[in-house]
Amino acid sequence: MTDKHIQNRIVEKLLRNRVIGSHKIRVDTAVSRYLPSHEQGRGKELVREMIRDPESPIEGYGGSRDNIRLISKEDAVEFLKSNDGNVPFGFE
Repeated sequence: MTDKHIQNRIVEKLLRNRVIGSHKIRVDTAVSRYLPSHEQGRGKELVREMIRDPESPIEGYGGSRDNIRLISKEDAVEFLKSNDGNVPFGFE
């Protein structure tokens, strides 16, 4: 998988599972649920890079930077469309 594909998959799964607003998920949990085992190390690195990127739809949440969530549904959909990702049904 390319870095772009890994990022798209994580954003898609966060959107599909509605990890938005008060809902959050730990980085380790998201990566282990959403990516195959051989991609998890790179997935963690990419998630941490996305947290620092102001253009990314993912943000760190809470006192621990190990929790993440989507900033908004709209930002996630826009990210997926602009990066040739799959927008989950019902979010188009």
